[in-house]
Amino acid sequence: MIAGLLLVLPEFASASTAPAVRPEEPAATSAPAQNGAEPADAARARRAYALLKASERKDVADFLESELEHLPTFQMTLARWVLEHQDRDPLAWASETEAPYFDPARHAPAQPIARHRLAPNDPRAVAARRDLRVPLDPRAWTYDWSSGAILHRVEADTTERAFELALRGLPPRFDLVLALVERALDDGSQRKAHAAFAHAYTDRAGLVYPGITLYDAWKSGAEIEMPDVDCLGIVNTLLDDWTTWTSVVPGNKQDALYARIAELFQPVHRQRELRAAIAATFLQGAPDLCCGYEGSIDNFHALWEDCESTPANLGKRLPDAAGWTQFLADWVAECHRRGELFQRGVARRATLAAEGAEIRATLLRVLEEYGAFARLREATGTKDENRSQSGR
Repeated sequence: MIAGLLLVLPEFASASTAPAVRPEEPAATSAPAQNGAEPADAARARRAYALLKASERKDVADFLESELEHLPTFQMTLARWVLEHQDRDPLAWASETEAPYFDPARHAPAQPIARHRLAPNDPRAVAARRDLRVPLDPRAWTYDWSSGAILHRVEADTTERAFELALRGLPPRFDLVLALVERALDDGSQRKAHAAFAHAYTDRAGLVYPGITLYDAWKSGAEIEMPDVDCLGIVNTLLDDWTTWTSVVPGNKQDALYARIAELFQPVHRQRELRAAIAATFLQGAPDLCCGYEGSIDNFHALWEDCESTPANLGKRLPDAAGWTQFLADWVAECHRRGELFQRGVARRATLAAEGAEIRATLLRVLEEYGAFARLREATGTKDENRSQSGR
């Protein structure tokens, strides 16, 4: 019999911090949200872009970057400031590698089932990512919470990525800016735990699922398989406990083991997700947030305002995992007490949303001036009156 049971993850307390009574928002919030419903012209832009050759797409990316380089918006000013204050050439960071998995011979020697990595497009891997709500990450740059390093995904650093970002109202180097901001906000207090949960998610048959870590699996809140090797790998690594539970873990000890892992996961989850959510609001007006932070967007913008939109300043204000609850409660109270500050946060969100629309409009104008839309009209027989607004 294969050890390990299906585990239902515990629910973690909601992190929503939005004030119960919201000030009236300015009219500027009518601008399209960057991560909301996709603008109607996005599909047309993709069709035009698809007609371009690889060399032409590179031309469009260069053209777009040159047009945005001196765009005097708050959003672009923030992005440029972060990039100008990097401590090294971004290409000096290492490339991302596959997530490691716990060694069965070391952590579950009584049942050393060999591990086999699935291909990313294997139907079993695709189904697992769907069930655990872990889509393949398209970012070209990511922050590694377990090491404090930034990782470069060379295969994702493409002109197509820059195009998709611009359609969402984000600058070409958004991925790198986000990673740098996350790095500035991380206090490093949970790196050892992050390293443990950064191991690849596997199942009891020994399959290793690409693009899914144990952190992703636990964060999902879904029912998951927990083979002995992964459970014991976590407690062996984080607690240096090699005797309380050993392979094969008997049924009467499994619940206690899973509960202990949940206790180990909670501070990691709280420390990371708060910082990731706040980082997401650095350049985006209304990003898609998870883990209960969806109602906190204006509060986070107010926090950025209070810290002069400076990541190093804001990072000093963030709590460790133990102070998570009090920090969120205190900041809600502060937003209530300082209504003018909260209103500035609302205005910050509205400004970034509107400026995201400006980046998108710049992309459409670049496609028009480059002739991509003319090529689409020729291919589809569409008359000039259907040209994009940016090209009129």
